[in-house]
Amino acid sequence: MADTLYADVSEWQVGVNDSYPHPVLCIRSNDGTYRDRRWVNNYSWCLRNVDSGRLTFFIVYFVWRQNWKETVDTFTSQVRAPHPRMAVMIDVESWGGQISGDQSDGINAAYEAVGAYVGSPAKVIGYGNIGDLNRLWPTRPAGIRLVVAAYGSNPPYPGKVAHQYTDGQGYGGGLPEGAPPFGRCDMNSADGLTAQQFAQACGIPAVLPVTLAARRRRALAASSPFAALRRFS
Repeated sequence: MADTLYADVSEWQVGVNDSYPHPVLCIRSNDGTYRDRRWVNNYSWCLRNVDSGRLTFFIVYFVWRQNWKETVDTFTSQVRAPHPRMAVMIDVESWGGQISGDQSDGINAAYEAVGAYVGSPAKVIGYGNIGDLNRLWPTRPAGIRLVVAAYGSNPPYPGKVAHQYTDGQGYGGGLPEGAPPFGRCDMNSADGLTAQQFAQACGIPAVLPVTLAARRRRALAASSPFAALRRFS
């Protein structure tokens, strides 16, 4: 059975580069109104590599805060024009008690706003551990897909599409504790899903084989030692 592994990174890791080995990557855009310092590098790399076909799709996440309107505005100003093969993840956490109580109204409002921005609510997924999801977001949109954080275990949960199995501190049970170029970092597994199936579960339509072939030809042509000469001929 296929599992799709991918890293989840922010400014706490080095910027992504071409040593990254997986077909999916998750990058942070903002925490509330705070803008991630690695954003320009990571986002630019994702755009280039999803266009070339190296990435099947990518996920941009933001940390939900109670000033959700400003949080969403910060996210949209970072992204500008959403790529059709970009999904969005809302990171819902209590942050040691900074956020408490039922926050469903504000999280769902952010979900609806982001869904409208990217063209479909199916492209918006959620993230959290079971305790935070149950306490902070007990009333969730029907059918929403979730990345569930659980280190050292892999519990079932309604809507779970992927499992964050480690923060890089030894919980992988034989799975990678990180990925190049980041070293140890948050790692996830979309269990039982190929990268294309994972993309579709996150609202990203299938890519036709002819489109993939054309992307590969363009990428190979661009990497050819004669590409520069052709551009000026």
